[in-house]
Amino acid sequence: MGIVEARVRPEREQLTESGDSAHRTYWWQFANYRQHLREAIVGRRHVLVRSRVSELHMLAFVPNGWVYGDATVVFAFDDYYHFALLQSNVHEAWVRRNASTMRTDIRYTPTDCFETFAFPQAPPASAKADAERVGEAYHEHRRQMMQARQLGLTRTYNLFHDRDCADADITRMRELHAEMDRAILTCYGWTEIDPGHGFHVNERGQTRFTISPDARREILRRLLALNVEIAAAEAGAGGRR
Repeated sequence: MGIVEARVRPEREQLTESGDSAHRTYWWQFANYRQHLREAIVGRRHVLVRSRVSELHMLAFVPNGWVYGDATVVFAFDDYYHFALLQSNVHEAWVRRNASTMRTDIRYTPTDCFETFAFPQAPPASAKADAERVGEAYHEHRRQMMQARQLGLTRTYNLFHDRDCADADITRMRELHAEMDRAILTCYGWTEIDPGHGFHVNERGQTRFTISPDARREILRRLLALNVEIAAAEAGAGGRR
């Protein structure tokens, strides 16, 4: 409370009485509580988060109950299937197509990157279970590796994308990521797509360990087609109501 009184109260007291009277009067409370977010994550062990602005696509679980800043995107999921889906190159391809940019970084805007993203429609239980299994294996390997190396996510993924890094733990992380991508493709029923994992140059001239440009184009084409199908189905259901 001492920190809040020293750093927040002076700013709140400068607010006008008219438009921001509540924030001025109740200076110790959050200005924007985000009620809908709190309702969406109630009862969950933890939630998935991503930095709103970053060149690297990285998701992590954090405890429920934290105060999430506006620079953090929060996903109301606490399972490894959704971790695998959103960490996969399928989702990253969609993000990089639809995100805005800030300097050299991409800016993950939920309205453009998440709300428009077509999830697998009724994936087979076995495929979903396999994606969850490999998602957990990937997450646990990454966690143990970061702990052993005393590295954060950014430095870990810098090694992940470094062609010259052939360390056993980094190599294993790449193998698990490739396995995770294939599991997600199976959830979509797109098993005939060859992901072509390797070091590829992206549209910004950066070398990244990712799926091939051909695979990325085909995945984006199918995601767009799936979006159209979902929209048509929703419109039909709305019409019947």
